[in-house]
Amino acid sequence: MSWRELLPPWLVIVAGLTGIVLLCVSTKDVPIAPLRTKYGIVVDAGPSRTILFIYQWTTTKANKTGVIKECSSCTVQGPEILNYSDSPQKVGKILDTCLNWAQSKIPAEQHSQTPLYLGATTSIRQLNLSHPTLSDDLLAALTVALKSSPFDFQRVQILSSPDEEAFNWVAVNYILENFFKYDWRGQMVPSGNGMAGVLSIGGASTQLTSKVEGNQEGVRLQLYGQTHTVYTHHCPCHGTDQLRSRLLSMLIQEQGSAKTVPNPCWPLSYFQEVQWNSVHKGPCTVSDDTLDIPNPDQVFNITGTSNPSACMRLVQRLLNSSSSCSFLNNFPKSAAKPLQTRFLVISEAMEFLRETTSSPELGQAVNKLCEMSVKELVKETQTSLDALADYCIVSAFIFHLSTKGYVFDFNQSVQDAFQTGDTSSVWTLGYLLNLTNDITQDSPSFLKGIDPGVWSLLLILFVVLLTGSFMRISYRVMVKENSFSNRNSSVFDDN
Repeated sequence: MSWRELLPPWLVIVAGLTGIVLLCVSTKDVPIAPLRTKYGIVVDAGPSRTILFIYQWTTTKANKTGVIKECSSCTVQGPEILNYSDSPQKVGKILDTCLNWAQSKIPAEQHSQTPLYLGATTSIRQLNLSHPTLSDDLLAALTVALKSSPFDFQRVQILSSPDEEAFNWVAVNYILENFFKYDWRGQMVPSGNGMAGVLSIGGASTQLTSKVEGNQEGVRLQLYGQTHTVYTHHCPCHGTDQLRSRLLSMLIQEQGSAKTVPNPCWPLSYFQEVQWNSVHKGPCTVSDDTLDIPNPDQVFNITGTSNPSACMRLVQRLLNSSSSCSFLNNFPKSAAKPLQTRFLVISEAMEFLRETTSSPELGQAVNKLCEMSVKELVKETQTSLDALADYCIVSAFIFHLSTKGYVFDFNQSVQDAFQTGDTSSVWTLGYLLNLTNDITQDSPSFLKGIDPGVWSLLLILFVVLLTGSFMRISYRVMVKENSFSNRNSSVFDDN
């Protein structure tokens, strides 16, 4: 057998084997249908209002944790849920409007597959401590109301303070893309960023939350294939309401018998009539034994003077005398190393400060805010004047922390990042992200696909394969024709 006869079969064999190898090694799973969108609902039963959030994500997860894309919200009209503790049977009706709104936002065929959660925070947490029976009745009524909705009701629960702050931390770092980020191809890759901390200023207390290393105390979370331990240091008596009460109590005592008391932290021309008993009650108040204590019913006229330097000194004195908040001086060594962490501040005062002052330096921005008059403050926002009046005190408190070595991200807006208009509900995003670990992921259908370069190579190989086969057939035909001609010639010669 000549080489002309052997070449085409070997060519076919080599081309076929190469094609098989390329098909096996270079194939990809390509989904045959677009990724389905899933929805989740979280109701925030907060201290000032109740908000229903709808979150959505695709069925694909990143290391077992969901990637939430969008959010929309509905604020429940009426008083906060706590006000229904004496008549819990009425609480379900206030949720109807937002639940109907959620039904219109989520496709009907997915209502029964949409998990529904309610988390109760500060006010109901306090009610549970003081009147557990009232708290249980209120949560039972909420459970009945939510179970009657078409959604997949999961649970009603009271979040502990450490859990709430841990979920705040998750949400902040998720929005900042500290868990992962998208590269230029739109694919998820490790971010390489360190985790940010969170300073959350509430009404009664302030919380400082950051990640800790090793087997230390804190809330453990499994997110995007990694384990994080988050520690929250609770600082009672340093929320907005308590800072205001303690500061007014100090001013009134120092003024002695005067009925009109100037307040350098309030805006010029702003005033309130304040009863002594309203600012000097509860565990956070401290009396100076060297000064006269007013009668409980005595009323004082507190007037703002817009004096930033005097306000700074006053707030510093107030905080230097604090014994309930150790991180004002030294953070517990066993808990975390916050001085190595950059903190994002969850506070309406910080959002206002960032939006209304052009100074990039925190101290200068606080001075400008504390110099504003009532007219200048109300011109910038629709927030109530009583709330605006306390922004100087809170901002001065944040600045005081910055002098202790804490680093705050003054340029990053929590409100802009979350686009919810209410920074007190940031925890709902972190709460649902953590729960997506347990939400079943759909099993998509795939087809086998190959890269364009491999497809081109296979095309060339199969062209060679067909060409070789054609050459083989042509050669065999030619051989037979020549053999037939030679046989005929031989017959004629014999004749």
